[in-house]
Amino acid sequence: MSEIKGIITAMQTAMHEDGSINEEELRRQIDRQIEAGVDAVFCLGTNGEFYIMSMEEKIRVIEIFVDQAKGRVPVYAGTGCISTEETITLSKKAEEMGVDAISVITPYFAAISQEELYQHYGAVAEAVKIPVVMYNIPARTGASLAPSTLRHIRIPR
Repeated sequence: MSEIKGIITAMQTAMHEDGSINEEELRRQIDRQIEAGVDAVFCLGTNGEFYIMSMEEKIRVIEIFVDQAKGRVPVYAGTGCISTEETITLSKKAEEMGVDAISVITPYFAAISQEELYQHYGAVAEAVKIPVVMYNIPARTGASLAPSTLRHIRIPR
């Protein structure tokens, strides 16, 4: 993946009435987006309801996206969790599975300082070799990444 650009579709996770993943419909929707000409597909964002899924369900959704996209477009996956450790675990797993970039939401629920956000994103970026998109949505997380914090993050490659 050379650069982050174009239309990146943040997709919903198709589910059955009982809350289980509707794999058939999810695959149909991935194909539909790719056939419509998007530049990338993005699973497990806010619209993908990552926050209600178990780790196993998140991994299964990533598997479905990577398998169904078949390299036709890059796959982005939301790997942000409450803790840095859990975020790194899911981020490394997503990278191993073939995801092209990860999107990491600010840790949610607990109050977090700019220094802690700096440490969090730095640790995640050092743990993987794929691009990390920092996802700032303070209305949902209660934490806001300040521009001054972003300016100080240096990721060795």
